[in-house]
Amino acid sequence: MQPFMDIAKTIAHGIKTGVYRDTLPSIHQLSDQFAVCPATVKRILSQLRDWDLVTGEHGRCVRINPKAAGNVFFHRNVVILADLATISTPFYAKTLEFLTDSLSSLNICIHLFLSGNQVRECAFQPECAVAVSNTAGGMEEMLLNRFPDCRVVRLNHPSDRFPYVMSDGQKAGYEALRHLHEDCGHTHIGILATQLQYPHASFRLRYEGAVEYARKHPQVRLTMKEVPELELCGQTGFHLMEDLMRKDPAVTAVFATCDMLALSVYSFAAANKLRIPEDLAVIGFDNETFGLTLTPPLTTLSENERTTSEYLFKVVCSLLTNKKTAPRYLTDPLLIVRGSTESKQARNGKEQMKRKNTRIKN
Repeated sequence: MQPFMDIAKTIAHGIKTGVYRDTLPSIHQLSDQFAVCPATVKRILSQLRDWDLVTGEHGRCVRINPKAAGNVFFHRNVVILADLATISTPFYAKTLEFLTDSLSSLNICIHLFLSGNQVRECAFQPECAVAVSNTAGGMEEMLLNRFPDCRVVRLNHPSDRFPYVMSDGQKAGYEALRHLHEDCGHTHIGILATQLQYPHASFRLRYEGAVEYARKHPQVRLTMKEVPELELCGQTGFHLMEDLMRKDPAVTAVFATCDMLALSVYSFAAANKLRIPEDLAVIGFDNETFGLTLTPPLTTLSENERTTSEYLFKVVCSLLTNKKTAPRYLTDPLLIVRGSTESKQARNGKEQMKRKNTRIKN
């Protein structure tokens, strides 16, 4: 005789894989099929109702929840491991919104864990975890110690152990330099870089992409200043901008590897009566909301929330169904051009208008 819970799981699997589509066999038929008494069948049906797989008894029929029929993802448990500071940023907030909408459409249960205490108190079996950035590393190990069978996918944190989805930081740095040089005509470009000591960190990759572009285009002179990891804004950034300009006074554009660093460029320009973008162009990365409030608004690169969430959704579904998945997915950054950079055509047009006005005055 099969244990009661094993039979319940067998029927549950049949419902999710489409063996049972509309109703279950009668109590008498199930009793004969699994060689158990009717009282045990009723206990099994009660368990299936607790799992929300059946909606109740109607006479001698038990109807199947239509959301569960043929849905192998029904009520599977996916955990998002993150911290409040990370998921409050626009990119992570939007990416997770898109992801949870897609998972919910399959009736997957999503749980957000923001602390180790939630992991320790977890009363269900997580089947997949999305670890958001490297801030989730401690919770990730804690979860796997408790639930070794849980599958993991990482967001913006490379791994040799787990599949991961990550913005292509190298392509972002390359695109930033391409925009400043090819679109805007700058040849002396500064870069404010940080966290260069981490080989696979996103900041380091952005820097490497910029260096790669400069190496392929000898007419571009790239001048770098490294910003201490814990001082991404404030007076340190301002003084480093001064150092950068002393290294190459001909710099006319700056790539700040995050939007916070771009603030120091604005401060330096204001203190030295330089106009943005006419005298000093600047491009950031992250598409932070405050970039729109600057004067002029900040040109920036954005991680691609929609594509990132689609890749994450694909990996989660593969892990839940034990299918093979690629070890990594890289998303292309999006260039958002605003007022802090100016095309060569616009600059030439302004210069021609200035010369014309000068002739009229004379």
